[in-house]
Amino acid sequence: MSDDEESTDSEPPIEPYRTDDYTHEAADGTDLAIRVFRPEGRSDLPTLLQRTPYGRPDDPEGLGVAARALDAGYAVAYEDTRGRGDSDGEFLPWVHEASDGAATVEWLADRLWSNGRVGMYGGSSPGQVQLFAAAERPDGLAAIAPMFSPSDLHQADFFQDGAMSAMTYVTWSLGQSVAGHTVDRLQEADRLDDETAAAAHDALEDALDRLEATTESRPLVDLPERVLEAVDLPAGLTPGDLVPHWDAWTTRPTYDEFWRSFDPEPEYDRIDVPGLHVTGWYELCQRGTVANYAGLRDRSPAPQHLVIGPWAHQNTSSEIGDLAFGEEASADAYGVWDLHMAFFDTYVRDEPRGPFASDGRLVETLRTTVADDGGDGEWTRHDDWPPTAARPERWFLRSDGTAATDLSDGRLERTPPSKFEPADAWTHDPTDPVPTRGGPLCCGDVEPGVYDQREIERREDVCTYTTPPLSDPIELAGPVCADLTVATDAPDTDFTAKLVHVTADGQAYNLCEGIRRARYRHGRDREVEVPDGPMFVRIDMWNVHHRVPAGDWLRLEVASSNAPRFDPHPGTTDPWLATDEDVRPARQQLFHEFDRESSLTVTRL
Repeated sequence: MSDDEESTDSEPPIEPYRTDDYTHEAADGTDLAIRVFRPEGRSDLPTLLQRTPYGRPDDPEGLGVAARALDAGYAVAYEDTRGRGDSDGEFLPWVHEASDGAATVEWLADRLWSNGRVGMYGGSSPGQVQLFAAAERPDGLAAIAPMFSPSDLHQADFFQDGAMSAMTYVTWSLGQSVAGHTVDRLQEADRLDDETAAAAHDALEDALDRLEATTESRPLVDLPERVLEAVDLPAGLTPGDLVPHWDAWTTRPTYDEFWRSFDPEPEYDRIDVPGLHVTGWYELCQRGTVANYAGLRDRSPAPQHLVIGPWAHQNTSSEIGDLAFGEEASADAYGVWDLHMAFFDTYVRDEPRGPFASDGRLVETLRTTVADDGGDGEWTRHDDWPPTAARPERWFLRSDGTAATDLSDGRLERTPPSKFEPADAWTHDPTDPVPTRGGPLCCGDVEPGVYDQREIERREDVCTYTTPPLSDPIELAGPVCADLTVATDAPDTDFTAKLVHVTADGQAYNLCEGIRRARYRHGRDREVEVPDGPMFVRIDMWNVHHRVPAGDWLRLEVASSNAPRFDPHPGTTDPWLATDEDVRPARQQLFHEFDRESSLTVTRL
């Protein structure tokens, strides 16, 4: 998704503009294709740039930022990233974005019609590429506005704490934007005939139509070969050529120098331009966007700003799942495109206005809640994220040992457990995983957002722990994590956690969630053996800003799968190499007694 996709609110009339297509050379001589829209007959223009692997628009009509920028006297440029659209070279996701982006910024700043100042914007991949370019410190770059932007792809988005974000990874890799586009380029280059190209498209579409089965098929490491096995590719081409990153990514479960080579987080201290970071509570890139904001706030000399709505990656309306959060909750009602223009006017045009006119930091979030008639929300401004007044609050998991089978047994209490409390136990069956129901999702046939979780909580492979009815409202504002003492009889396995708001009438709405692969419980950069006995596992559940009214409950769900969002763990030491014959169930235990505590930590205002 791009933060410049078609907007539903009224667009400003666009002054007469001209459209020019150019190619320019990257640092290694590769030709990159760029399209520039600019007001007719004007010069000394600031420029806004979006670099995208998803295709340049033919015109700016209906595009939120582009339409406003042209009307305000900016030039707007869209560039096909390397190996996409009309740009030459091979598409290797994010490998060349730093040098290519820097070269493009400097090329634009040097045009005769330019005033030498460039801002970058865009969402998802066009958001993350801004960080790479900014770390190169190109002449002319004045500001970046990464919306819905990934950060470390090994930490979230495509992978998360050892697990594969299977739904997103598969749909993005096999979809039209990546594998499908590669098929089109090979066809245009006469390396695929029409019949073979059509067969490849059909095979890719069929795999996505059967997304749940595709994400659970094994071994995952050779998924493109199995999806395209019936396609008669010509000599010199393999299924791996259509998805060139698949092998490199799925054969490296551990964070290493390969992943480091396109991880923007180590480069934060090289980024010295202001940033506007926008994300949503049910947004696939929430973790990445918040990490980018926090890292640059701490390590960049330039001001950084953050906005978090209730949105998902491809849904910026006020209704996300089963709930709507009020008339002001949508991106259009909030005015996110106009906010971009105030940001660029301030830092690119050097004409401060709006919330950026002062020296303060803009941090705004929509505080969600569940009211009697559905969802509700209120925009709130903070001094930082998390707010400096917020404090961690710890709730201990307690039960009589039947939290997986009795909803009334598992409890969340402020009092630490005593000795000899019985552990809870369940069986994780990889062939019958806990289904994904909402959450921060993208790009598959499972919808993101807020949904009633009661059907999932009735499963005997899901443990639930619930607070007493709250005597006072609780306002959660910041990160959430679960610290679990667990054990398994498998060589490796997963543990998942989900925070839920239970209303007075019993509905259970998901707020945030996470996963941890046991062999990576000490960090993604080192794999360790799983012991025969208890081990400590921390699950990062990302961020939330939510108010739970008095009389309602908080609930924590603990399980070992969440599919198809994540790949169901087969119970082997090499899960992405496992075949159907290797799959085995895992018997899991969760401890909650003295010296083996398990707890939930929320951030509370």
